[in-house]
Amino acid sequence: MRLQQVDLNLLIILDALLREQNVTRAAERLHMSQPATSNALARLRKLTGDDLLVKNGRHLQLTPRAESLIDPVREVLGTIEQSILRSPTFDPQRDERSFAITASDYVGVTLIRPLLVRLAESSARLRIDLAPVSDHYLVALQRDEIDIAILPDQLVDSQALPDCSRTSVIADRFVGAVWSRHPRAGDRLTADMLAANPYLQYAPPAARGIVEDELDAAEIPRRVVATASNFMAMPFMLAGTNLVAVIPERLGRRVAKAADIVLLEPDFPLSPLRESAFWHARRDQDPGHSWLREQLFAVVECEHASDLDTAGGPAA
Repeated sequence: MRLQQVDLNLLIILDALLREQNVTRAAERLHMSQPATSNALARLRKLTGDDLLVKNGRHLQLTPRAESLIDPVREVLGTIEQSILRSPTFDPQRDERSFAITASDYVGVTLIRPLLVRLAESSARLRIDLAPVSDHYLVALQRDEIDIAILPDQLVDSQALPDCSRTSVIADRFVGAVWSRHPRAGDRLTADMLAANPYLQYAPPAARGIVEDELDAAEIPRRVVATASNFMAMPFMLAGTNLVAVIPERLGRRVAKAADIVLLEPDFPLSPLRESAFWHARRDQDPGHSWLREQLFAVVECEHASDLDTAGGPAA
């Protein structure tokens, strides 16, 4: 088989099929009809001499040959996109572009929301598609399948992302939080208070919160009566209860009035929550991506300045 015999457009369809492992979803991703996508799969099978997708019960799965093609196909398409198809310049007021960002709900409130405000003020013609952190974020970053992922530093081993760039974007304190009419609402967050009151624990899926490990190491007992898998829900679970929670201060300040809570200064040291932005190094020189990063980092600076202005301890 010679290269000139291959329709390179088939690589785009192959990439979608490898990602989705489903003809219908691949067709939707490509805005193609299902019959057209099925025909393309038949051509790809003939070209590669392999079934690529085979039935496994009610679903399709990749053959070993298809698995081996994921990274090479992604690399070829990424190189074509960045080196040939991407414009060498970017005008945010004229050029339309969509960016896929992976981040937690906490990041959505503290960084992405002010980023959207900044983009609206600049009249940028951009679309931000925010998705939660999935189980496959490391693979997605390495394969350049998302534009930016904002992740807690303790989750990511930089050695696992040799082809990615990173920049720190968040350093937030942890503080206590209770209902505004909690009997201890005016107190500091002490070990005795945690032990004496029902506790709302942050329990992310398939992981453990950094705060819980530190509280365990300090041998501070807690009586867990409820858990939450995301930070955003926690402040709004406190009203009308004697629950005590430990949440990021920046989030607490933003929602304190709406959630009817007060924040409590911890009486013991807690390591800060640190998060970084990651992206594939192939995008370092992408003018559109560079512009978006500049806007994100400008938001980070503004948020940091705002934190310094309001420093002096937690408040409602």
